[in-house]
Amino acid sequence: MDKINRIINNNRIIVEESKKKISAKKLKDEAFDYRSTFSSGHEFQKLLKEDKCNLICEYKVASPSKGHISNLSLEEIVSIYDKTPVDAISILTERLYFNSNLDNLKIAKSYTSKALLRKDFFIDEYMIYEAALNDASCILLIEGICPDIEGYLNISQDLGMDAIVECHSIHDVMNIEEYNPPIIGVNNRNLKDFTIDLDTTKRLREYIKGYMISESGVRNTADAQRLKSYGADGILIGSSILECDDEKRISAYIESLYKALN
Repeated sequence: MDKINRIINNNRIIVEESKKKISAKKLKDEAFDYRSTFSSGHEFQKLLKEDKCNLICEYKVASPSKGHISNLSLEEIVSIYDKTPVDAISILTERLYFNSNLDNLKIAKSYTSKALLRKDFFIDEYMIYEAALNDASCILLIEGICPDIEGYLNISQDLGMDAIVECHSIHDVMNIEEYNPPIIGVNNRNLKDFTIDLDTTKRLREYIKGYMISESGVRNTADAQRLKSYGADGILIGSSILECDDEKRISAYIESLYKALN
């Protein structure tokens, strides 16, 4: 967990520095004013209501478990995702180990009209307002890391955004059950040692009442089909796509994933 703790501590520093530039109250007011101009919201829930297994593809430069992943630019990746049968796009914004930042969310939106997930380690509601102002349709709240799951769910709801509550165990699911989150993400990666177990999705499915998105560990179309068979309403895939590191190969892989899920 050392890397995770470093990420959390670094995010706290970043948020406090940001608050010196724009106060929490000012950012909150700006976020609600901005989102009030949107004609609709909750794009992720709309996708999940469709009778299909949704394909959510991710942009990240690096990760704690793999280090550097792709040499393709954000603009190149998002443009590929926009032209292929990707249902939604996840944008990592964490700086320390994922080598990204909040600006990438806004840039991504200029290359696609598809729903965007701000994927980060949310440790302050300030980050929700940042996401709202940078055109995120959804945010990720990690059980055991997010300090106020219920409060953050309510804020995102009020802003017309969705929130995926990420769980890693049955214990996590039980902890957040009383909040009735519409979307739960099951991370197949153990955050302590970064090992992968796709059966995590299978074990947790029966305890999840709402929509379930399976995250991490898909290496090929067979893995994707396996997670769909476990009852996933959506599958989030990043590394195995980005490691293709070539537009034609990425596009072909996405097409094969889409066919495997539909």
